[in-house]
Amino acid sequence: MLIAEDFLLLAVDDETGKTANVDNLGVRLAGALLADLSDARKTLLRGAPEAGATKEEREKAGDATIIVTDNSPVGHVALDAALQSVLATPDAPARKVVEAISKDAEENLLAALVERGILEKEESKLFRMLPVTRWPAADSSHETALRANLTKVLVEGAEPDERTATLISLLHGSGLISGLVGKEQRKAAQDRAEEIAGSEWGVATVATQVAIAASVAAVATVGAAVAAAVIISATKENAEAEAAAIPAAEGTPVA
Repeated sequence: MLIAEDFLLLAVDDETGKTANVDNLGVRLAGALLADLSDARKTLLRGAPEAGATKEEREKAGDATIIVTDNSPVGHVALDAALQSVLATPDAPARKVVEAISKDAEENLLAALVERGILEKEESKLFRMLPVTRWPAADSSHETALRANLTKVLVEGAEPDERTATLISLLHGSGLISGLVGKEQRKAAQDRAEEIAGSEWGVATVATQVAIAASVAAVATVGAAVAAAVIISATKENAEAEAAAIPAAEGTPVA
């Protein structure tokens, strides 16, 4: 299982097959896929902070350059698509690569999980018109074990291995941590996730830390772009409304 697949399984409700409302889910999945590419020994980094880097240096990790060292297919639709995105963005900073990977990340990962019989794909129509696709669980055994492991780390204080630390760091800030535990444990779990996400540069490899930093940077960039688009749209609508109101006001008789 990929780190990205674990992340997505936690975002999809087993029964309804609906995906949770996660801020910039595609970007977060892309960061996980970047970590998975490193684990598969497909990439190296240039310009990444070294172990022992300061917090400020680590925050700039999203500017590191990703170099493909092996472009042979892995045989996993999402991972191979991510590898092609890296190849298509040479010399781009990691955060830009994450944005490129994010475009098809969720769709490709869902397809891979359906192919392996972990999720099912159900298609229907809302009001007999609007197509709706859901992804209920077909086999929950892996996710059950995953949730148990995360609970040990987030609530019981167990030390995470590198892979688990990477997943928790990517989950941090997504809103999914609170769904892993009971209501009374949420605060402790969120605090523990923040601790792991902000821990020293040695918790995970430099490559996976860059993936985390790149996804965080991309989330901020995409979020800012969306906010700007909303502001511009609202401003335009207000201007159009005001312009439409002027002729009506000018034609109104004065009492």
